[in-house]
Parts: sequence; C-alpha cells; structure tokens
Amino acid sequence: MTHRGRLGKLPGVTSLVCWAGVDARGTASLYIASDSRITWGGESRRWDLGRKVFASANRPEIYGYVGDVLFPSLVLGQVADSLGGIELTGAEQRFELFQRILLRSFCAYPEAEKRDFKICFATREDALMQSRFEVRTLEWSTRTGWTSAVVAVPKVSDTVVVWGSGASAVNRWRERWNSTSEGGTSRAVFGAFCDAIGSGDDRLSGGAPQLVGLYRKEAARVIGVVHRGAPYLFGLPADDFDSHAMQQEWRNHVFERCTPRGDLLQGAQRHRRPRGLAGTRQEK
Repeated sequence: MTHRGRLGKLPGVTSLVCWAGVDARGTASLYIASDSRITWGGESRRWDLGRKVFASANRPEIYGYVGDVLFPSLVLGQVADSLGGIELTGAEQRFELFQRILLRSFCAYPEAEKRDFKICFATREDALMQSRFEVRTLEWSTRTGWTSAVVAVPKVSDTVVVWGSGASAVNRWRERWNSTSEGGTSRAVFGAFCDAIGSGDDRLSGGAPQLVGLYRKEAARVIGVVHRGAPYLFGLPADDFDSHAMQQEWRNHVFERCTPRGDLLQGAQRHRRPRGLAGTRQEK
C-alpha cells in the first residue's frame, strides 16, 4: 500500500500546510497548521470553529486532514488521546499501528457516509541530535480506495505538503514571503499561511489558524495561536479556558513566541513582517 513519490492534488474545503523547521544542525521541528472553517454544501452554510489538527499527548505524533470532516475528526481525536502506554520507537511501526486503527474503524463506518479524505501523519524517531523526522499520508477515495505515501522532508525550512481548496492561495502568499529577507524560515511559512486565510482569497477557508508541532524532544505539542488579539486553541476562542489550558506554547501570526494575549515572551526572538505584502486583511 505504501509508496514513495510526489503528492497529487486533493479537492477539499480547507487550507492545510505541513512544514519543516531546519536549523544549522538539521531538521529541528515539524508543524501542521490549518484553518478552522467547515462548509456544508455552499458558502452560506459554514462554521469557523471546527478542529482540524491533532497532537498526541504521549507520543511524538501530529495529524491533520482535508476532505470529509466527520470520520477524520472523530477517529483522529480518539487516536491522539489513546495509545499512551505503547512504546513504538520507529516511524514505520507507528504509522502501521495508526493505519491499522483507522482501517478497522473505517470498516465499521456506514457505507453511505464514506467520503473522500486525506490525512497527514508526522512523527519523530529518537530524540535530540539523533532525531529523524518523517511525514506520511493516508488517503481514502471512492475511486481508488486506500493509498499511502512517504513524503520527503526538505533540507531547508519549507513546506512538506500544502492541501485543500486554499492551497493555491497559500502557495501564492508563500512565494511573496519567500521573495523577502524572511524567506526560507518557519515564520515565512506560517506568516504566509495566516495571510492566505486572512486575505479571503479562498472563501472556503477561514476562522482562526490552528497549530500543532513536534520538536527534537518530548511528545507532540498543541500550540495556541493569537488571532486578531485574542487566544485560540484548535480554532476555538480560549478566553474562558482555565489557567492550565493556557500554559502551553503560543505563537502570533509572525510566529513569535508570545503570551496568550500576544505579548512577546522574555528572551523570545522578535520577527518582523516584511513590507509590501499587500492584499491581506489579517492582523498580527
């Protein structure tokens, strides 16, 4: 089932990007970001608070999806919150278990409700300077059934996959950012992604950006996003969340490490937004 090669386009009603952060010592991180808009049968029937990215609390695994909403959102939530006692160090072992769980669940899913979707699975083998990061995809379609792929992780800070109806908008904004002095960085990828959503170029993408990540050590991380001056987790306004829920990492639209209110953390690197990126309504 698994093959290696370039990814094809997948129609979807979302914007999703997976990218690698690379420093002088090699790949240091993987991230998956998505918008929060879910649309039913037309632009007038939409909801901007839908969860589309997931992070395991116990393992170095992050996931995101495009296409059908119901099955992926339910099963990825189940996987992310389970399997805590299973020690699998290899990326291939982890993906095989992940794939087996999804296939078993999908077999019990009503045939009439099965719709096309695609999942991005990112993980890390070992830790610290022995870390090896890997990205795989798992897709089901009415035409081809199940397919999977291993996707090459770039040697520089850049995208691994860009999916959904907003993919062309994300790529246009990424080209703009990459033409500046900020190009070739994680902040350029995330800044371009936020600009693409905020621009309204793709009307099927919207709401707050949502973000998960992997680093060289520890399990996956949920990363809150400060969107238009307010904190969001998984696309949901987090103003009323308790203090424990607000203690994870936070980023703003230029990928600065910040507080839930958007203030730069002490010692955090300041990033600048390049001049001349016209055409966006997205605020920092």
